[in-house]
Amino acid sequence: MDYGKVLGIIFIILGILFIVYPFYSATAVSWIAGICLIVFGFASIISGFSVWSMMAHVSIINILLGILAMLLGFLFIYQIDALSFLLAYQFFLIAFVMVLFGIFGIFSGPDVLSKVASALIFILGILTVILAFYSIAQPLYAAIFVGICLILEGIVFFVSGNAIES
Repeated sequence: MDYGKVLGIIFIILGILFIVYPFYSATAVSWIAGICLIVFGFASIISGFSVWSMMAHVSIINILLGILAMLLGFLFIYQIDALSFLLAYQFFLIAFVMVLFGIFGIFSGPDVLSKVASALIFILGILTVILAFYSIAQPLYAAIFVGICLILEGIVFFVSGNAIES
C-alpha cells in the first residue's frame, strides 16, 4: 500500500473541509488544543506533586504551569469568544510556521514539485502576516489558509507518493 498517496488524499479532504467549513474546523482545532492542554496540565500537576519531596522549587513551577495550561485549555474549549483575543497571536504563529515550512521546504525539498509547493506555502505565510493586521477579529481566515496548505501538501504527497516509505 502506498501510504504517501493515502496521506495525500486525507490531507486534500481535510483541506477541503477546512475551506468549506472554516468555523467548524476552527472550533474543532480549538477543542483539540483545549483537550491537549488540559491533559498536559493534569500531567504536569501530577508530576509536580510526585517530586515534591525531592525538588520543591521544580514542583511549584510544574504545578503552576499545569494550572495555567488547564485554564488555557478550558478557555479554548468553553470560551470561544476569548479565543478571538488570542487569535492575533495565533495568526502570527500560523504565519511564522508557514514561512518556516516554506523556507525549509524550498531548501530541502526532494523534488521540484515539493519546492514549488513550499514556495507557495511561504507566499501564503507572508499573506497571512499581512492579513493578520487587517483581520484580527476574524478567525475564519486562519482555517482557510490551513485548508489551502493542507491541499497543497496533499497534492505533493499524492503526486510524489514517496513521502512515506512502507
